[in-house]
Parts: sequence; C-alpha cells; structure tokens
Amino acid sequence: MRAKVEQHGISLQAIAGTYVVLLGWSMTKQDSKNILGFAVHRMDKTENEAYWLEGMKVFKETDPGTHKASLRQHPVQGFTWSDFTAKPGHNYIYRIVALKGTPTDLQEDADVSVEVTTEVGANGTQ
Repeated sequence: MRAKVEQHGISLQAIAGTYVVLLGWSMTKQDSKNILGFAVHRMDKTENEAYWLEGMKVFKETDPGTHKASLRQHPVQGFTWSDFTAKPGHNYIYRIVALKGTPTDLQEDADVSVEVTTEVGANGTQ
C-alpha cells in the first residue's frame, strides 16, 4: 500500500509491505530552518498500542548509554525511516514530528500523519 499526505509544510510518503513500512518526507529549506531532527510515532490500530519508535543515534548531551533510544528524545537527522517491526495485516498511523530547540530541550514544531495497512503475505497477491 502507498499513501502520500501533506500537512503543516511537510510532505510524507509511506510504502507498506508485509513486514516493513518505508517513510520518506520533505520540507522546504525555509520550513526546516532550525529543525534538529524528526521524531517518528507509531499507532497500531490493530493491537491498540502507540509509542515513539526507537533509533540508535543519540545526541552527545543526552546520551542514555543504551543501544536504543526514543526518537522523541533523539530524533532522526534525515528525511527517511524504515519500520522493520511492522506486522502483516496491521493498520498503522505514523506521525512525523519536526523538533526544534536544543538536545536538552526539544520542542515539537510541524507534524504530519499518514495511515497505512500492511499487506497480508498469504493472500496470493504478492
């Protein structure tokens, strides 16, 4: 499944397979001024759970000393993210949030959300 949305100055495209959802977004240079990175929040409507996804790159000032850290405290400093924890046949809402401020005081700025459903591997359409 593919979906594309534009909200609050962010354009977001999602491509959902069976076990992976690829996310890519963009902002104009002007809109992205002072952005430190992007947090990725996932709501699984199928299992009724929601949380910030995790990454491995962190800010030096706030390094938790673990192998993984919440993207809300340690945002992606790029314009793509792949969710390799997706499950077949699940309905997800992904929210991308631009973060400004400092590593010790991140403030939410623009955001955009997209809803996708992952493929069911056993239905014979792949």
